[in-house]
Amino acid sequence: MSVATIREFRRTLRTLEREVDLALQAQTGCCGVSSAQCHLLLTLEESGPSSVGDLAAALELDSSTLSRTVDGLVRAGLAERREDPENRRRQIVSLSGAGREKADSINGLCDRYYRRLLGSLPPAEADVLHKALPILARALRSFRLAEGSAACCDRSGRPS
Repeated sequence: MSVATIREFRRTLRTLEREVDLALQAQTGCCGVSSAQCHLLLTLEESGPSSVGDLAAALELDSSTLSRTVDGLVRAGLAERREDPENRRRQIVSLSGAGREKADSINGLCDRYYRRLLGSLPPAEADVLHKALPILARALRSFRLAEGSAACCDRSGRPS
């Protein structure tokens, strides 16, 4: 692939990153939760009650970071934390009634937003996006895991 093609790909990814970040900020901001809390709420809504360790693995976060996010949701009344009866060192997190309502609200708002977004495209382009984004997400994740990093350079700042 040519340098020009790679640079255009990178430029497009930066634009995508900015637009996705702005959309996430707007979507979570109007729902009164942070982006991290939103991701956790929706993960709990999809998975059901889960241990902090399982949630950290699913979201690819360390347990202490996830635990702070869980604490915020518990303080807000959106999640509940309880001891696992089979292993008292494990904590199980689940959505509260208010947390389920918040997840439903976020899903409804975002479903409408993305339905309008995709509906604004010609059907063929919407179909291409629907098929291409999962491929890109898998490729980015697989490459990061295989390489051990998503960085373009090593810790000394030299190209990797």
